[in-house]
Amino acid sequence: MSAARWALERNEPAGAGTGTLPSVPWLFLPLRARNVQVGVIGIECAGPSGALDPESAVLLDTLADQTAVALDRSALADEMAGVKSAAETERVRNILLASISHDFRTPLSSILGAATSLIDYGTRIAPEQRRDLLSQVREEAEHLDGMVRNLLSMTRLEAGALDLRRDWTDITEVIHQAVALAKRRGATQLFAVESEKDLPLVFADQILLNQALANVVGNAVRYAGPGAHVVLAARRAGDRLEISVTDDGPGIAPDLLPHVFEKFVRAVREGADGGEGSGLGLAIAKGIVEAHGGGVRAESPVDDDRRGARIIFSLPIGGAPAAAAV
Repeated sequence: MSAARWALERNEPAGAGTGTLPSVPWLFLPLRARNVQVGVIGIECAGPSGALDPESAVLLDTLADQTAVALDRSALADEMAGVKSAAETERVRNILLASISHDFRTPLSSILGAATSLIDYGTRIAPEQRRDLLSQVREEAEHLDGMVRNLLSMTRLEAGALDLRRDWTDITEVIHQAVALAKRRGATQLFAVESEKDLPLVFADQILLNQALANVVGNAVRYAGPGAHVVLAARRAGDRLEISVTDDGPGIAPDLLPHVFEKFVRAVREGADGGEGSGLGLAIAKGIVEAHGGGVRAESPVDDDRRGARIIFSLPIGGAPAAAAV
């Protein structure tokens, strides 16, 4: 260790066959790259003198140089990966902050305006108008709550800390709850539910499935258009249960289709309210379904008129898995 430390600190060979600690039966060479000390390489020397023949010495020098270059490249790759990761983190942070500041502003302004009117005018407001203002406060607060839950879910998904509280779940009930939530939030689309008879229960976290399906339905409501038809269907497909949400809106652009489940991806379409979502809904739905051992896919167009979009969940049918958390 003394010879190795000498080679590292002094940038000189040490040990067998050198002028420094020659009695040590090891030869240590410093490893340098870009004028930076990256380590020491050592070999055990045989024979009474411990010295290497000229050919072996050249071979060892070459090996030391190549090792130093390889270590330096590895360090550079790690450094570049760290810089890239930091840049990506900063990019996502900026997008998230911009999204939050934009998407939260509208419901907060509505809540503030309604609350101010109720405080300033009080009993001078007609009872029916007062109920409308209170309903507006509730609806916008629910909208904010949904966005906050999506942000928290994405954080847990990326941290691998999504806790699944599984129980036997009726998918048809989940579908009807998603439709009821969309209508309560003011959806004007015409909804239809098509569910096969005698569908098996799935062992899943119903609250998270509600959130995933609500995100998909909300996406259809946002982009399909106010007069669109939205069909929610459930059917058995072998050993899996498929849940689909189909709309007859304009559909998904071909260049966007492969990316619809990525974070912060939002369609920009004339007549669609693109400012009501953070671009996390489908990404979270995908994460929740995959956490249950399922899969998701998107299809568009879905009819002969080259219109419409369909999001499909596929969940496994069977008993409780060994692990209930990811």
